[in-house]
Amino acid sequence: MKAWLAVFMVFGGAPAAVAQSLPAVYLNEQNQATVPDSATHYRVVEQHPDGSLYPMREFAMNGTLLLRGFLTSIDPPLRSGTFVGFHPNGAKASQVHFQDDQPEGLYVAWYEDGKVQERGEYHHGERTGRWLSVHRNGQRRSTGNYTSDHPTGEWRYYYSSGQPAAVEVSRAGQPTDLTIYNEDGSRFDGLPLRRQAPEFPGGEVALLDYLARHTNYPREARRKGITGKVYVSYTVGEDGRVGQVRVLRGLSPDADNEAKRVVASLPRFRPGREYNVPTSFTYTVPIYFAPQFSLFGGPKPPPSPPVEARANW
Repeated sequence: MKAWLAVFMVFGGAPAAVAQSLPAVYLNEQNQATVPDSATHYRVVEQHPDGSLYPMREFAMNGTLLLRGFLTSIDPPLRSGTFVGFHPNGAKASQVHFQDDQPEGLYVAWYEDGKVQERGEYHHGERTGRWLSVHRNGQRRSTGNYTSDHPTGEWRYYYSSGQPAAVEVSRAGQPTDLTIYNEDGSRFDGLPLRRQAPEFPGGEVALLDYLARHTNYPREARRKGITGKVYVSYTVGEDGRVGQVRVLRGLSPDADNEAKRVVASLPRFRPGREYNVPTSFTYTVPIYFAPQFSLFGGPKPPPSPPVEARANW
């Protein structure tokens, strides 16, 4: 098991202004505390002598900054003030204010190039009022209203061409009415689904088999007896192609590079969709490196399926 990480930061000024970081808290894909060997990211909190707000940051296991904000309490962690999320390239991904550990006020999300992706309002931790999402090309993606965190009234969804993709109407005490359209404007006659995850050719079993068959145990890692998992994040784009491949938690340089290579080599998926609109999905998958039998004499663990990434609020 890896040792707990401790980071010490010294700020300018007199010695009394020194702030010390507490031991890192390791988190899994669901943002739950776990042991380091099962973590995909970690949180570091600074403890100030004057007892003010505690600055906090969350990092991928390779040290990439994911999130920063402030806590009023460390255990349990209670969020306060502005929280900013980041893309792997360092660009701002999202921003929202927290009050009493609940998002409050304006929420904005951006694409990696700085263009707005989504915006709306929170009130006491619940989405409220009109929300808008936007395609990368600037066309509307969806628009509608929330009441107490529930979609209400008429919601409209659009293809990146601007053509309507779906209309969903919610009325109190009545079943939701959902109509989906094809990109040529005709009505979709199949089963209307709100959400369809990307599909690997042959399904999840075929995906895990592909990863197992195409992953090579690097010679240097084998020579050193290195075994374990490399956690890799990847995005299945709107066209079904795999991209934005990065290591969240590594094992060794050669194992990390091999894990990135095999994930990047995945064949094209059937694209995921939301309200019939092609949609990107981001996942984390562990790639296991070991001989046919582990150092402890037991068989390799069964492959773990990818886990979809979720927002922290």
